[in-house]
Amino acid sequence: MTFASSDEQRQLADMLDAHLARGDAHWARAVEESGVGSLGIAEDAGGLGTDLRDGAVVAAAFGRANAGLDWAEHWARNRYGATNEAARDALAILHSAEMVGLCTTLLADTAAFLKERRQFGVAIASFQALRHRMADMAMALALADAAVGAAIDTPDDARAVAAARVLAEEAARIVGEGAVQLHGAMGLTAELRVGGYFRRLRVLMQGDGTARGMLRRMAV
Repeated sequence: MTFASSDEQRQLADMLDAHLARGDAHWARAVEESGVGSLGIAEDAGGLGTDLRDGAVVAAAFGRANAGLDWAEHWARNRYGATNEAARDALAILHSAEMVGLCTTLLADTAAFLKERRQFGVAIASFQALRHRMADMAMALALADAAVGAAIDTPDDARAVAAARVLAEEAARIVGEGAVQLHGAMGLTAELRVGGYFRRLRVLMQGDGTARGMLRRMAV
């Protein structure tokens, strides 16, 4: 769930994952070492191009690491300058891509926790109710991933953008709340990164006019 469709984009995702895995999520250093700061700027203007998928690859990587960086805003400023409808839709898509990245890590962390935690002599991952909960979380994330991918390819389709934003927020709710709850009392402690990821999801869910705002826009 990186949104990469080319070898170059896959290499970019891998490079960012490796960089951010070191625990260094400082914006200036991340931009300098990866070169992503020039994304959103046309090549004939000295940048690396305005491909929205490139921007989404970066947004998802920053989400997987919970870097908390204002990447979407940076890309939109590079690409559009002043805020307009196209810029707002691009922000919605990139924020949705970041939510998918955040949920990807939350789902993986929760799966690992359930395999490690034992009750009655067995891993709680074997409990049917918890397996069903994890399946619901995985399904919500898969739907969001597909919708965001479609919106990246058709950013001028307002309905595709709205669907991406709505399904990304739904995944954020289902995966975020599920991850916190399945970790039990530890879910919101400083010991685990789950709480920080969930807080970032909550911040993103309040932006872009929210999913409810997107639905109202489609109803007009």
